[in-house]
Amino acid sequence: MTTRVPDPSSESKKWMTRFALRSMTALHVSRCNAPQLTAKELAAVTKSIQQFQLGEGSKGQRLLDRGKAFGNKVNDPCFVGALELFIKEEQQHSKYLAHFMQSQNIPLISHHWVDTIFRKLRGLAGLELSLTILVTAELIAVPYYRALREATDSLTLRNICTRILEDETAHLRFQASMLARVASNRQPVWKRAIRELHWVFLLGTIFVVWVGHRPIFESAGVGFRRFMEDTLREFREWEILRVASVARASAHGQPSLNRFARVKP
Repeated sequence: MTTRVPDPSSESKKWMTRFALRSMTALHVSRCNAPQLTAKELAAVTKSIQQFQLGEGSKGQRLLDRGKAFGNKVNDPCFVGALELFIKEEQQHSKYLAHFMQSQNIPLISHHWVDTIFRKLRGLAGLELSLTILVTAELIAVPYYRALREATDSLTLRNICTRILEDETAHLRFQASMLARVASNRQPVWKRAIRELHWVFLLGTIFVVWVGHRPIFESAGVGFRRFMEDTLREFREWEILRVASVARASAHGQPSLNRFARVKP
């Protein structure tokens, strides 16, 4: 009886298909004049949305280079392709926000110290740590975009946030799957060290984001305690998924693709 050899690219191919299908339903956000935010809403969102728009637009070239090297190592040429489509979806978020900002005469910015730190950290890190840093940004993004969705009465901005939240839900699952493959052969000590570093980094990021984006959360009626609890809950749920994915990757060589969760109301 012939034993079927698992396809090393099967997981990457599933994600490439998912991202490709999702790109076919991208939102159309007009740059033309739209119903304008009130002066109070504009004051609350301007600096915050400028920073997130910038952060969503990263090219991720060093991540792609490392992903390509890993894919070659494990005989999965589609690994980097899935990463590339993931980055393009993040860049699409940046375009949504940019078009909305242009409709509100909010200027785009080219740099911000928080974005610079995140990019430098990803540049210094290897593939596993770089993906872990990206996961941190995704975890923070979920409660942030929920708050931004409720911070104004703009239907356009609400639709943008809903779409981004749908994408981010899948992104967290994608990153759990990819990290499971990258870390499947790591020693337990190294895995624990990565988790501890991730926990500390996440806590620090929560404080930084709260200080920088407090008007958004307060406009949505979200206090610091709720923001922190929501973010940590997302982290715990993602950890359960990651651990399960690592176990499957170690046992079968390929983590299975999880069904996409629905966006929380």
